[in-house]
Amino acid sequence: MTAFVPRILGTGHTVPGKIRLNDDPIFDWIKKNNPAGLELFAGYDKRHVLSEGECMIDIMLPAAQLALKNAGIRPDQVDLLIGDGSIGAYVTPNTISELHHRLGLPARALPLPVGNNFSQFNAGMMIADALIRAGRATYVLIVLGDNWTRYVDYHTAQAVSAADGAAACVIGPSDNAACWHFVDEITVADTSYYGSMFMAPDLLPEKVQDGGGLPDSEYTHPYFHITEEGIKGFTEFGVNTSADAVAQLLARNRVDAKDICLLTHQASTKLMDHWKDVIKPGCYVQTIAQYANMVQCSVLFNLSWGAQNANDFTQDWLVVLCLGPDMHANAMLMRRN
Repeated sequence: MTAFVPRILGTGHTVPGKIRLNDDPIFDWIKKNNPAGLELFAGYDKRHVLSEGECMIDIMLPAAQLALKNAGIRPDQVDLLIGDGSIGAYVTPNTISELHHRLGLPARALPLPVGNNFSQFNAGMMIADALIRAGRATYVLIVLGDNWTRYVDYHTAQAVSAADGAAACVIGPSDNAACWHFVDEITVADTSYYGSMFMAPDLLPEKVQDGGGLPDSEYTHPYFHITEEGIKGFTEFGVNTSADAVAQLLARNRVDAKDICLLTHQASTKLMDHWKDVIKPGCYVQTIAQYANMVQCSVLFNLSWGAQNANDFTQDWLVVLCLGPDMHANAMLMRRN
């Protein structure tokens, strides 16, 4: 008899309509000046980008609505909203509070931002699974969105990877064996790298003000920085150590890599090709060429996209590998059937 456990009941994903190709003039400075670390960022043909006048809620809302529709769940049945809209209009509150309102979620449903970049999906699944099993919630909605094309400096290597997107899923109790459920997870972290990759503005040179008072702006626009130490973390921890989390997870659960489908952080084929070679999954669902790096929503996006478009996505074991800029790697094991 199939167990009645928390499962993913429906997913949804959305991207903006505007497409940015590799020959876009915004990349001209990078091509001409070859900034440090450019060789580490590869694999992109297209990026979907929010247009002027569009904002993150314009992609997060339809992704959430699609997930609810596919799950057969009404907004008033949602007990908890977990997610992250990065980067929001405000430092706080998070964009998911606006999403809560726009979806018409009930007053009892807490909007819970999760900021452990870039493993928010894995963390959200663990929280949802635990709360539903404990009887504290019945239906949990996870929604992730990003607009990082507006928060990179197009004089840095990492800017070539940036893309916008959103994805969502609904978790609830079910005995439908075809639906994914959480099994286990493992984290490997080396937080000595803290401060080597980060989102922050730069302090502008001091301005002289004849009339006194504060200058109009003392800081640049926030953007994603990668220092020399961050490049080291990318090449050492990101490429090699993060794959150890998957090896440990599979060994602990006695699962053969050939029996899994792999979803991963989608920053560069420099990482992803190595992970594929080392882990040797039965299937690797990724969309880096057509959608580039959608940071924290990439894995959930690819889960939703893969269910509709990947014909070889037939495995009953799923491993989701997320890599964070602090540096941490989290590998989550899920199962169906």
